[in-house]
Amino acid sequence: MSELWDVYTIDRRRTGKTCIRGEQDKLADDEFRLWVMVWIRNPETGKYLVSQRSADKDTDPLKWETVAGHSIVGETSIEAAVRETFEEVGIKLNATDATLLATKVATTCDGRRHNWIRDSFYFETTEEPDLQKATTKEVIQSRWLSFSEFREMYEHGDCCLNMGDLYGFVLNPVPRDRYRDVIGQVVNGKIDRPLGSSHPRHEKMIYPVNYGYVTGVIGGDGAEQDVYLMGETTPVREFTGKVIAVYHRYDDNETKWIVLPCDGNGNIRSNMKIPDDNEIYARIAFQEQYFSGVLVR
Repeated sequence: MSELWDVYTIDRRRTGKTCIRGEQDKLADDEFRLWVMVWIRNPETGKYLVSQRSADKDTDPLKWETVAGHSIVGETSIEAAVRETFEEVGIKLNATDATLLATKVATTCDGRRHNWIRDSFYFETTEEPDLQKATTKEVIQSRWLSFSEFREMYEHGDCCLNMGDLYGFVLNPVPRDRYRDVIGQVVNGKIDRPLGSSHPRHEKMIYPVNYGYVTGVIGGDGAEQDVYLMGETTPVREFTGKVIAVYHRYDDNETKWIVLPCDGNGNIRSNMKIPDDNEIYARIAFQEQYFSGVLVR
């Protein structure tokens, strides 16, 4: 029997519709599916669990990957992560032990329409995989690999391409306290790519938010710190705003500050809704779908 998936809006609201596995190409432009990746590390050895896909997989047969799969009807992404892990490698994980590494909303990444939302979770466990307990036959063998061993396998072409996310997670992890002094700041800046404008090098990329920079603050790329200005429904040229979150890119040296307009004392207008994480991911997906990252509040 084919899996049945919930259909979501870009900001992760269930539409009430469902999609049958294999028919995702029938989704409309504003409809999305939800899937997960699960990174499992043994804290005693520092090694990561990878598994080899079965030969009868429609895509990437016999390639190596981490646990991954779709959320079925009624499931949250973390519930899907726990279920998929047991189904594929026979390890029982606890949802409360999960760390959300990254969320990506993909629309037309790499030139093709994708329409998916992906959560990547991190777990630590010393439990060994047991393919006899696994309830599916998707995996034919598994291994624990050090990062250097994984990198060699990946660069040799033996892994699924999305496994490359591990590079960023390991080499550029979210600094625990790095943004503590940023979030809540009142900043001033300019908008050089206003809402509705086109990217200067990619004409088809239209900015659904005002995008600019903080005057006098230098970001990781050596230029002034980039911001996504939320809350404004018309193009603006300048702003005073409060930093409500930071989008941390794993695979780039830039971060993006998420800002809401405010007065000089940091007071946000009473009629302005503070966006939740899913709304922010949705608004910045036009550009951040090309990177791997996570919101830090």
